[in-house]
Amino acid sequence: MKRTLVTLMIACSSAAYAEQGLPEGFYAGGGVNYNDLDFGSVFDGAANESAMGFQLFAGLPLENNIEGFDTFFEAGYFRTSDFDFGFGVKEKVTGIWGSAVMTKDLNEINPNLYAIGRAGIDLGDDDGLFMGIGAGLRVNQQVDLRAEFVNKDLITSYQLNAIFRF
Repeated sequence: MKRTLVTLMIACSSAAYAEQGLPEGFYAGGGVNYNDLDFGSVFDGAANESAMGFQLFAGLPLENNIEGFDTFFEAGYFRTSDFDFGFGVKEKVTGIWGSAVMTKDLNEINPNLYAIGRAGIDLGDDDGLFMGIGAGLRVNQQVDLRAEFVNKDLITSYQLNAIFRF
């Protein structure tokens, strides 16, 4: 039900933007991730499991009064390949998420480098709050590359993403 509602909301907002054009500062991205599932926190003595995955997302800038920091809202979809729980039981983890993202340029190191911090909520197989940190590199005015560490309820995710600005 949650997924259906979110899909409907995204479709309606996409239709509205199709008529008016994309909002200023809109970007979309995606990437790959390596995920470590803390299976031991669910069952005593169980080993952690790992799986590769991917994410797709879109973002918009938000106004703020914090000097030197830029803020954004991002929403996306996350999916892993199968986690192997033994005895032939394999499961994927999927979810939709939204997060507030804050960036800070690292001009002291490189004018195209920036730090990333995020906090958000995941609605899916790993429901709950999550936080992440990372770094981004502006390749040019339209493309960024990001590397992030995101800690969810049961999954720790290491992500590599590309962002495309419109």
